[in-house]
Amino acid sequence: MGVKRCAYGTCNSDSRFYHKPHMADVFFITFPKPTSKPEMCDRWIRACSRGDDFGRHKITQDTYVCSKHFVDGHGPTGEHPDPIPATARGVELRIFNTKKSRPPPKGRVSLSPEKKKSRSQLQVLNVNIDKENEITEGSEEQDTNVDKEVLFFTKIFYFADARKQVSCSDAATQTDILHDDLAGYSDDQLKQPKLLQRKLFMDDVLRSDKSCKFYTGITSIQLLLFLHRFLQSKAERLTLWKGEETTENAKNKDDHHPRGLSTFTAFLLTLVRLRRGLDVDHLSDLFGISSSTVSRYFRTYIEFISRELSFVVKWPIRLQVQAHLPKAFRYFKKTIAIIDCTEFFVQKPSLPSSQRVTWSQYKHHNTFKCLVAISPTGAFTYISPLWSGSVSDRRIVKESGFLDNLNYGDDIMADRFFLIRDLLALRGCTLNIPPFAHGKQLSKAAVKKTRRIAHARIHVERAIGRLKNFKFLQGIFPLKSKKLINQSVQVCAQLCNFDKPLVK
Repeated sequence: MGVKRCAYGTCNSDSRFYHKPHMADVFFITFPKPTSKPEMCDRWIRACSRGDDFGRHKITQDTYVCSKHFVDGHGPTGEHPDPIPATARGVELRIFNTKKSRPPPKGRVSLSPEKKKSRSQLQVLNVNIDKENEITEGSEEQDTNVDKEVLFFTKIFYFADARKQVSCSDAATQTDILHDDLAGYSDDQLKQPKLLQRKLFMDDVLRSDKSCKFYTGITSIQLLLFLHRFLQSKAERLTLWKGEETTENAKNKDDHHPRGLSTFTAFLLTLVRLRRGLDVDHLSDLFGISSSTVSRYFRTYIEFISRELSFVVKWPIRLQVQAHLPKAFRYFKKTIAIIDCTEFFVQKPSLPSSQRVTWSQYKHHNTFKCLVAISPTGAFTYISPLWSGSVSDRRIVKESGFLDNLNYGDDIMADRFFLIRDLLALRGCTLNIPPFAHGKQLSKAAVKKTRRIAHARIHVERAIGRLKNFKFLQGIFPLKSKKLINQSVQVCAQLCNFDKPLVK
């Protein structure tokens, strides 16, 4: 009998491990056949959330879903024939939870409705008293220096100290944000569906660090609140984007932040769209505002965040890099950066000349391309502006301004197709690329060097993969949104630098 594995999300159910605790009472259900039950097959594929690569062509007679992913864990039923979506969170997940609460034990007198109400009121009163005590105790520590916080941030991003969790020492600020944005609605307001849905969604985002990372890409709730506090004073003076023509006229106006959403909610909306790639109509329903207002908030905050956090993507100092050099670079101690190019899909232009300019032979699609550099620890240190997909890597290195960051004696690691040794030599720098075979078999020394370079250079591919985990960058962009893509890539790279280091 063949081995059965679950195709649902990241499930690890396997028929070879029935003896383990997580496989207790688990059985496997065969996937619906694409030929006889195409609609049901498509629903199961979407529920598994395995990405675009997992389609009908991947479904065989040996594709299974385990019983754990159905309502009550008993497999498909007439009422619930499909698995629970792997992306279900919070309110959506509670819809599928049909398990009834356990009845009270015999002999125990249940509380009357009046006693239940009085007990719940007492609990709410105690919680409010605790919150007031926390605010009074934390308010004494509000005199923090923003400049010191910026210096602290720039110190930890690129090297081993970046693993430390950044926490907000101002407890009053955290409590105020959560109170204003999650619990700041009256009973009459909560009866409005849009306000209630916004409250439930934000409550779900701030439920745990795991949910915060899933929705925003930021590793912890404390860091999310710290970033908002760092940006809040300037965010309150923002003017919403109203188009390219009206933006220049609005710069001189002294308008305050609009009253539609708070600064924290607007900041959260921007991060959620970047991380999860939700369209404006979806976010319109979640946050209770119009689709056009979502676009205006997003365009405004993308440009604002990319400017205010520009210091996060910063070229490192050689002494700092060498002081925290990972083991993977022990044979390349002079390496200051690893470079590579990455591309983003754009719509096919109508003009043949524009099609030719944006066509990428590597991706076989119309693309925009940018040059990426990371430090040996895996942090982004340089992101170039976007270029057309047909532009060569050499030209981007030469004309993007990347060479202006180099100092005499720096060593750059790259793929063998980066033929830029002469450009680096003019700056007194060296290039580390795998050796060429020239039609002959590589020597043992060349093979060893190739293996060592590949072992170290793979981390730039991992960094680009972390960047493209932001699903907003995975779509096909309109040609007119080049400025927006530029700023979005910058913001995503800045948020990636808040994550733990790739290389140890």
